[in-house]
Amino acid sequence: MNILSSFKPVNTKFIVIAYLLFSFVPLAFSSLEHTPFNQSEEYNLMMGERLYHGLISTEGDNPSCISCHAKFTGEEINWNPSAMEIVMAADSLSAEQFKSAVNSPMDGFIAKVHKGYNLSDEQLAQIRLYLKKLGAEGVGEKPESYPQLLWFLFMGLLMALAIVDLIFTKKIRYKVIHILIILGGISVHLKMAYVEAAELGRSQDYMPDQPIKFSHQVHAGDNKIDCMYCHYNAENGKSAGIPGPGLCMNCHVIVREGSRSGKSEIAKLVKHFEEGTDIEWVRIHNLPDHVFFSHAQHVNAGKLDCAECHGAVEEMHILKQENDLSMGWCLDCHKKTNVQFANDYYSIYDKYHNELSQGVRDSIKAVDIGANDCMKCHY
Repeated sequence: MNILSSFKPVNTKFIVIAYLLFSFVPLAFSSLEHTPFNQSEEYNLMMGERLYHGLISTEGDNPSCISCHAKFTGEEINWNPSAMEIVMAADSLSAEQFKSAVNSPMDGFIAKVHKGYNLSDEQLAQIRLYLKKLGAEGVGEKPESYPQLLWFLFMGLLMALAIVDLIFTKKIRYKVIHILIILGGISVHLKMAYVEAAELGRSQDYMPDQPIKFSHQVHAGDNKIDCMYCHYNAENGKSAGIPGPGLCMNCHVIVREGSRSGKSEIAKLVKHFEEGTDIEWVRIHNLPDHVFFSHAQHVNAGKLDCAECHGAVEEMHILKQENDLSMGWCLDCHKKTNVQFANDYYSIYDKYHNELSQGVRDSIKAVDIGANDCMKCHY
């Protein structure tokens, strides 16, 4: 018997399909080798984002971009330019200039920070693509935390369960447990309501971001610059005054590089000065419109030190509102603060001067001379 006669006829369609598979599949893989997926814009954008966030290690194991150039600010000052500032800076640079700025910057301060960086041209292009996306879309809103709200809702849920179990399900035998949970929840809710109501209109610990990263610790602390040099109006005016670019340039015409921020922040100041524009500082200590307060009254006549109200600003990088500046806080201060009567401003108070000289009094409090009269502040 012929062995070939044992084979069944082969389907022609099967042969054609097999031929196409063996012919075009290798060709497809070959084309992928020459035009890999990592050349697509979507892939490069993804790689750029991962490089920026430090999800991909680079040679030298250097810090990621976001570790210095964060999208959002925290409670501690970040001396490095923000992500959006990097976006604006990168937009004006050529590919070669961007490479030089990252891998081998000439600036003395940045050169120390970027020492050891050696990103490839492809990685730099991917990061720039991601920065371009940030420039178009922005960084979005800073994620908010709601611990108080969650605690409020949790206690409300716990009380609701206790009431349901007390009336309907009756899983817990002892009613005293239900009562304790309900009373505890009510007390927590009432306390939270009182605290929130009392803090309406107050901004203790308020510490906003400023257009230029200015540190009181560096200026008033390290360099011992007197408060009155910058806040020149505090002794004679209602407001303490905020320095403009011209006053700052008295020092920064020479000092062009900060010990922590390099040239980036001082360059903003110089730009404002050269363009003749004001720096839009964000006001921190802000009393309601119906309250009158004069720095001259307290600083000049009262001889109060700035720290009495503003706290140890010489220790603050980011300035914050130290006290709540509530009416109760002011009234308490007037009750305990001695007035320095050896001052021409208080020469009209003959009665008190006589009592001090005769030993009838050993001190005069601010409240004694009408500091707590309603019309002093709410005239």
